[in-house]
Amino acid sequence: MVRKEIIQTQYGNIAAYKKGSGRKTVLLLHGAGCDSARLSWREVFGHFSDDFSVYAFDFLGYGRSDKADDLVGEAFYDTHIACVKCLVDHYGLTDFVLAGLSMGGAVAIGYALAYPEYIKALIPVDSWGLSEKMPFHRLSWWYVNHTDLTLAQYRWCSKSRWLAEWSIAYALIGNRERITDSLVEEVMRACSGDTAGRSMLNYQRSSADQKRSKPYYLDRLKELKMPVIYIIGEKDPLVPMKDIFQAALENPDSRVEVFRGCRHWSVKERPRKFCRVVDSVFAGD
Repeated sequence: MVRKEIIQTQYGNIAAYKKGSGRKTVLLLHGAGCDSARLSWREVFGHFSDDFSVYAFDFLGYGRSDKADDLVGEAFYDTHIACVKCLVDHYGLTDFVLAGLSMGGAVAIGYALAYPEYIKALIPVDSWGLSEKMPFHRLSWWYVNHTDLTLAQYRWCSKSRWLAEWSIAYALIGNRERITDSLVEEVMRACSGDTAGRSMLNYQRSSADQKRSKPYYLDRLKELKMPVIYIIGEKDPLVPMKDIFQAALENPDSRVEVFRGCRHWSVKERPRKFCRVVDSVFAGD
């Protein structure tokens, strides 16, 4: 059973989730947009064995945590990293695996650079923060900084089943059999209102300047003191696979796991494989 707790922090109330009480500990960070801890990690929670204690939480502006309409700009990543520390301190986590998906991957890398001492291994999944530029970078930067069309896109997805399903199939899920009616309906509900669209727009506006993406960690990856396992969906249209393999070259204690046939939500498509990757970190303990 997954237990929910509301944790009060100086940044706002954060909804946290825990399953199990095993000796192997993992903390999971979700992505941006309509995402939340339960949406991205539900299947993963269900496949971890009783040997694990599994933690996740909703970032500010997501899921059941407090809204954060004004969390944008230079403070964006620093605040999210600080919230991870609040959770780690609250639960007294040590010797844990830190995994982050997409935006959560960038937050996880930032946290590992700032607070490496208790992290057993770092697992960035289809991660932001490893690509120097977005496709059509200057145009993309102008689009997100000079229009509010992201908000409109999320409103359209909340009202159009066809558009929601198309978006999932194009960007997130490679195996169409996994795009169930319940998943489409959950995504549509998550897109309703302005919270998801605003959170996505804040993420976009905080994650690039006119010249390159932010953060861009490539030059700092050699500072990481723990093993790093990069996971990338073979068909991910949002994160170039070559950037992930380039990142892995920066640290001798790194490897890449390619999830065949998967797109950006690789952990939702292949939860058992993800759990096996995490369990491999504890082999020999």
